[in-house]
Amino acid sequence: MYNAAATRQSVTNGTDQYSPAMPMSGANTVRASVTVYNLGGATSLTVTFQSSNDLQNWNSETSDTGFVVGTAFTSARTISMAYVRLKYTVVGTGTLVCAADVYSSQQ
Repeated sequence: MYNAAATRQSVTNGTDQYSPAMPMSGANTVRASVTVYNLGGATSLTVTFQSSNDLQNWNSETSDTGFVVGTAFTSARTISMAYVRLKYTVVGTGTLVCAADVYSSQQ
């Protein structure tokens, strides 16, 4: 299943941003495509998958780090919960602009 998690998402250091929650719909594996358009003084972007069964309590999975200008994929993650979202964190100082797509599948 495909979900657009972010388009032109602005992220400033010290203020993490989150994508909307996306249903896993029976899938158990997720991967994201992340595009950083502009670093705006930041060093890089860290992306963390978070999972939840109730949309209230979120568990952080392993983070993928070092996203710079361009497009790259996160590692595939096994998720056993009903919902997933992305957490965006700036490394360094500044504000960056990014986009992300999330792909889920049954493995």
